[in-house]
Amino acid sequence: MDITLPADLSRQVEQELASGRYANSDQLIAEAMRYFFDERDRGQRRLDALRRIGQAVDEAGLYERVLVPGR
Repeated sequence: MDITLPADLSRQVEQELASGRYANSDQLIAEAMRYFFDERDRGQRRLDALRRIGQAVDEAGLYERVLVPGR
């Protein structure tokens, strides 16, 4: 797989490689992609949980109790 990065990201990759934290660009990009997918999955799980909470609150009629005065 060949990828082309914008100049700013390419510079950051070069800086990371120069720091010695990564043996090569493949290792750095692989770690970055793992992080990206983990964060995306974590965000989706949080969103799903918030939807379930919202649905439970709605089904229990709590919105009306809190937002509609006199109820």
